[in-house]
Amino acid sequence: MLKNFTYFLTGSTLLMATGCAGSYAPIRPNRIASYQSVTSQNAPISFGYQYSALATGGHNKKYVKRERKRGYQVVAVRVTNNTASELNFSRDTELYFGDRPVQPVPSLQASLDLKQGVWIYLLYLMANVNVGGTYNANTGQTTGATFLPTGFAIAGGNILGASAANKNLQREFTSFDLTNRFIKPGETVYGIVSLREAGLSPLHLVLRNNAVTVQPTPTAAPATPSVPAAAPEAAPASPAQLAPASSGSGR
Repeated sequence: MLKNFTYFLTGSTLLMATGCAGSYAPIRPNRIASYQSVTSQNAPISFGYQYSALATGGHNKKYVKRERKRGYQVVAVRVTNNTASELNFSRDTELYFGDRPVQPVPSLQASLDLKQGVWIYLLYLMANVNVGGTYNANTGQTTGATFLPTGFAIAGGNILGASAANKNLQREFTSFDLTNRFIKPGETVYGIVSLREAGLSPLHLVLRNNAVTVQPTPTAAPATPSVPAAAPEAAPASPAQLAPASSGSGR
């Protein structure tokens, strides 16, 4: 009986220490409706952003905790190209965090930094229990007990769940990576940007110096009024036409 209680205590301690594997709820930046826009009228780029992107979908407590612990800010962004030229996000634009430029962390590196632990759940292997049996007070041994591999089941389920959630996070971060993303004129793209910043500050996106020439929308030239063709002048009369006609025969 004492041994069963010990196993129960060990399992409870593990549950409190590690908890269960967390699932991953997608951010889906293309479905966010509450972007904070900082774009002035007629700007070459329209830019909107949303901090706390991992928390917008819910059920991401494990990843939000990792985000804070590793000093990250995961941001959903929306970018529209208002120029007449194709833009490369990495080459032609620059992201500002407050009043200073900032370089986003590559999506693959960010997903590796933010992933939840997987093999830590092997500790659940210690939570196997024996049910029933006869306890001998003289020897302190229990005989005839039934072994239940509860620890194996708990450990295996959490390892599989954590691994799947990490893969889903990495897949979405890679899918919405804006590194070297080409943006056509008039096109709007959505992305997930990971910043190594502990605090919050306004974000804005600008064109790099001489990146492109912003071409104004061409306007139609005013039409030149047509002048009607002049009527042709009559040809001058010949001398024969000017001579008076004869009035009769001579005498």
